[in-house]
Amino acid sequence: MLRNLVKLALVVIVSIAAPPAMARAASPSLWVMSYNIRYDNPDDRPDWRARRGPMARQIAFLRPDILGVQEALASQVADLSKALPDYVHYGVGRDDGDKRGESTTIFYRAARFERLLAQTQWCSPTPDRPGKAYDAALPRTYTRLVLRDRASGVLLDVRNAHFDHVGAESRRLCALQIRDQAPWPGARLIVLGDFNSMPAEPPYVALTAPDAPLKDARLSSPVVFGPAGTFNNFSPAVAPSGPIDHIFVDRALAVPRFATLTDTDNGLAISDHFPVIAEIALPSAVKRKRAVARPTDKRQSLPPRVQGRQQASGEFDREAGARLARQPPRPTRSSCGPTGRPCAR
Repeated sequence: MLRNLVKLALVVIVSIAAPPAMARAASPSLWVMSYNIRYDNPDDRPDWRARRGPMARQIAFLRPDILGVQEALASQVADLSKALPDYVHYGVGRDDGDKRGESTTIFYRAARFERLLAQTQWCSPTPDRPGKAYDAALPRTYTRLVLRDRASGVLLDVRNAHFDHVGAESRRLCALQIRDQAPWPGARLIVLGDFNSMPAEPPYVALTAPDAPLKDARLSSPVVFGPAGTFNNFSPAVAPSGPIDHIFVDRALAVPRFATLTDTDNGLAISDHFPVIAEIALPSAVKRKRAVARPTDKRQSLPPRVQGRQQASGEFDREAGARLARQPPRPTRSSCGPTGRPCAR
């Protein structure tokens, strides 16, 4: 009898101590970060040469699993890639679908994710061809990656966008374009970026409406740190007016923590936007069938290669898809300030 009581006591003690670890195992999480890094403008103070080191160290310290950057020129992507060897990336220039112009590049941790699709879409009636449309001042793109989390098997359909700073109609239609592009079969949708849109404005409303598949990570998180505003115009001591950088997640996903990061380097801004970061709890992959079928939705069809670009407009990673298919299911506007500095773009 005494022996049985001792065993029962041990079981109770273990069950009390175990839940945190068990919860982590059952619901793995990932950290997603959106960062408008400000294009390399030599007239900025501080300029890119002064900012790139602190920015790379900031990212390395935070270790996001997925990082979407905006306004990134090819040389800036190269600088960050060199400083962040644990990451691989995909993104193309918005001007020509290759190296020219800013990009919405996505970095992700190579050890954690397997890439199934890489695609760039222009906010346009012809999304597979470089160019601007509607009332946009500049060409606008969003980068799309489909990733498989190696640990959990969860599939993620990640879209990183930068909406126009002038054209309201362009912003609205780009939001609808992202919303209406069907997710990869079986994947959880994550949309992030600089939307140049406040929460009451049409692009935000389109992405988070009751009939939309997304919710605002900031509003759905029980723990929120930092200011709501994200555009600092290189004046980090002045409180921003409101959020224009957002992370939106699948409604089925929980967001335990969210932050707007106001870090500076010796009092100087690292960019003219504050980055935002969210912890996202992934569902258990035990009951989720891993789908790797090629998309059938017309908007999701795989476009032809453009000017020799291997994956600029979206090429299915057939080798990765085949490996995955063979595996059994497992028991995923800001306005300018008074400084005269060029507008956020």
